[in-house]
Amino acid sequence: MSNRFSRGSRWTQSDIDKAKKKQLPGQMNVTQFKKVTEKKLQETDIQKKLIEVLASTPYQGRFLVDFFYAVPNGGYRTKKTGKNLKAEGLKPGIPDIHCFIAKAPYHSLYIEMKTETGDLTDSQEIVIPMLREQGHKVVICRSVNSALTEIFKYLGISA
Repeated sequence: MSNRFSRGSRWTQSDIDKAKKKQLPGQMNVTQFKKVTEKKLQETDIQKKLIEVLASTPYQGRFLVDFFYAVPNGGYRTKKTGKNLKAEGLKPGIPDIHCFIAKAPYHSLYIEMKTETGDLTDSQEIVIPMLREQGHKVVICRSVNSALTEIFKYLGISA
């Protein structure tokens, strides 16, 4: 039986170059991947820093972070994981962070984190107005300070 590995499992430079150039349908090349992940990492970094600050901010005998949770809509997953999450009810367009404290006249606060140049997705353009129609406050924040300002304003905390 003859195959590439019968040569002692060594790849030639030509084999490596061919493998690098070959892009299967549905795959991203390195440039596309970097572009997508760099954007996501920036939004993720802002969100992580916000959660870190909320974890050290006292509120009603607890910390603010106890009243918040993240919605895992972003990120890149295998098709199988994506299919399972969708079957479990994960919906595209739901904002990144949810605060389940009700403050009149709102039921809760949703925060969508974006970079300075980030735009809402088509599904976010549909879902955010629906959330607002149902009595939820939804804000789009582009920095930790912006998010903290919105949270403190919503909760009636003077900064």
